[in-house]
Amino acid sequence: MSTSPMRSAGSTFGTLGWPALFAATIFLSAFLLFQVQPIAGKIVLPWFGGGSNIWITTLMFFQVALLGGYAYSHLVALRLSPRAQGFVHIGLLVTAAATLPIIPGPEWRPEAEDNPTWRLLLVLLISVGPPYLLLSTTGPLLQHWFATRYPNRSPYPLYALSNVGSLLALLSYPVVFERFLGLQAQSRMFAGGFVLFAAACAVLAWQTARLVTPAPAQAVHEVAETDGAEASVVRPVQVLLWAALPACASALLLAVTTQMTQDVAGLPLLWVLPLSVYLLTFIATFSSEKMYEPTMYTIVLAFACAGGVYVLRDFSIVLQISLYLLVLFLCCMSLHGETSRLRPAPKHLTVFYLMVSVGGALGGMFVALLAPVIFDGYWEYHVALLTTPVLVLLARYYDEGERRPVWMILVVTIAASGLLFVMGSQLYQHALKLYDNTLGLERSFYGVVRVYYAQPLGEQPQHHMQHGRILHGLQFLDEPLKSSRTGYYSPTTAVGLALANHPARRQRPLTVGVTGLGAGMIAAYAERGDEWSFYEIDPLVTQMAEDHFTYMNDARARGAGVEVYHGDGRTVLERQLKDDGSRQFDVLVLDAFTSDAVPVHLLTREAIAMYWQHLKPDGILAINISNAYLDLSPVIRGLAADSGHEAKQTRDPGNVPGGRTSFWFVLTNNRAFLDKPVVAGAFVPEVEGASTVRWTDDYTNLYSLLTIR
Repeated sequence: MSTSPMRSAGSTFGTLGWPALFAATIFLSAFLLFQVQPIAGKIVLPWFGGGSNIWITTLMFFQVALLGGYAYSHLVALRLSPRAQGFVHIGLLVTAAATLPIIPGPEWRPEAEDNPTWRLLLVLLISVGPPYLLLSTTGPLLQHWFATRYPNRSPYPLYALSNVGSLLALLSYPVVFERFLGLQAQSRMFAGGFVLFAAACAVLAWQTARLVTPAPAQAVHEVAETDGAEASVVRPVQVLLWAALPACASALLLAVTTQMTQDVAGLPLLWVLPLSVYLLTFIATFSSEKMYEPTMYTIVLAFACAGGVYVLRDFSIVLQISLYLLVLFLCCMSLHGETSRLRPAPKHLTVFYLMVSVGGALGGMFVALLAPVIFDGYWEYHVALLTTPVLVLLARYYDEGERRPVWMILVVTIAASGLLFVMGSQLYQHALKLYDNTLGLERSFYGVVRVYYAQPLGEQPQHHMQHGRILHGLQFLDEPLKSSRTGYYSPTTAVGLALANHPARRQRPLTVGVTGLGAGMIAAYAERGDEWSFYEIDPLVTQMAEDHFTYMNDARARGAGVEVYHGDGRTVLERQLKDDGSRQFDVLVLDAFTSDAVPVHLLTREAIAMYWQHLKPDGILAINISNAYLDLSPVIRGLAADSGHEAKQTRDPGNVPGGRTSFWFVLTNNRAFLDKPVVAGAFVPEVEGASTVRWTDDYTNLYSLLTIR
């Protein structure tokens, strides 16, 4: 058997060092590959409104970029000589390193757009695209070089090693890197890690360039047989399954992530948990054939599908997230397990990884790009869950059908058909509930907005606005309650007190700014001559508020000026300050934290400083921190201390018709307001030694604020 020049060196480093360098480089590249994802997500999250959809689209971008890296690896391995492969890759490594750091400049901030998907993808492409693309080539390309260099060894354990690096990167980010480092420091650390990776990869590329004798075909075939591949011939159906199985797993990952994050928070912990589970199934199924036992997982998959339907019920968020992760794990174990069982001989390694990445990209594009267009609800989860057992059984039949008796295949087919029928019926019934009493239902980039008729026990008929699963506004249909100040804005809340008892109220009209529109309920406080400016990121919310609620039109009829500005509240306010100067608000209301992914960029030191430039000297900043899963009060206290203003809180039980329990802060030095007896008596006593948290544009950390109220 002939050997390559690399192998004939005979040195200790050639025997032990090169395999170790291969392993270390692949591990480091995988770590950086998945470390950069939450970093990039955290960078762009504030620019595009802070919703969970931002992370979903970001994740889709990385799946497509991964496809580009795998396609490059396949074409390079197929078309270029080892010498050309090495030199081309060294050139690209140098080019990618020259694009660092990865934080984009402020000129890339978006303007107001109905659907900023393409702008978001462009920002990601410009900032992290080149280094990410090079990192994504490492796994398949270096495994190909390894198989060429060591024809008697299987390269697939290196794939499992890369997934271990990816998993470690994901799990360490929220508890270590995000907790202790700002974005600038994270970016510099990534840049340093990439330079180290590029140097190691360049050494391997240089050694590959010195290869002149490819590995013998017979040796590669022998490894194929020891690796579980039945033959070196690849059939079209097998290639389709290589893509279809990972596509379903990818779609299920993104759909579960959407379900988990839409009503909690856009914190990296909830981003990385489902992605970590997804990667864990890759590690398990590709590291050892013993980790995936087909017959056992066929039974387990049936229970997983039942659990996937059951988890759609309303119950404890902790239990719900746990069930989502369990369903994702069991389904992805089956999907990735079947993918691993169908993997080919190493001679087809790059095309196999290419098709796996094609599937991942297609699944991501289905959820991030296609689903918001074709669905008016979050039905991609239903589709992915229902498709999972179909594909697993198809893969099982392809792999084992010829070796199983006809009666067994018939029994399995009947049982599977019954399971699918029950699943489909239950998912259909769940979907139908969304349309009960619905007056309007539409979906945009920012989520699903639903307006429906409701009549809670003992109350008058109402219209409700729901965004995701959270109530974002209501209105009674009949007077006198139709014009009432209710919901999160009852007269005894801090914001109600500020709008009704501002010292200037009886002297002149007020100028009021509000970030977050909802149904426009707070406009019930607007009086003749007032000027109200709403800042709403989703035009669909404005349309629903105008079409199904009368708060804003009623305010206009009373003689108030009401204007809605579309775009991220902070971005629009910054632009107005630059172009037109201060708006001179008497009251500025921040009302964007009750659900969804909390837009943390609205609560940083820099953001608060900008708000005070828009407020009059005696102005009042009112902040709604009502949230089931996050206690933002330490952040508000920290911002008040930094800006030199008093912070007062109300905890209102909502004891009015239609009222809701709410938690509000006001920040102000307006003593005439604070000393009013009706105002002072509503504030809760300050807690001595209460914790404070200081956020900046460079450093925020939601993880420490996570709680269950």
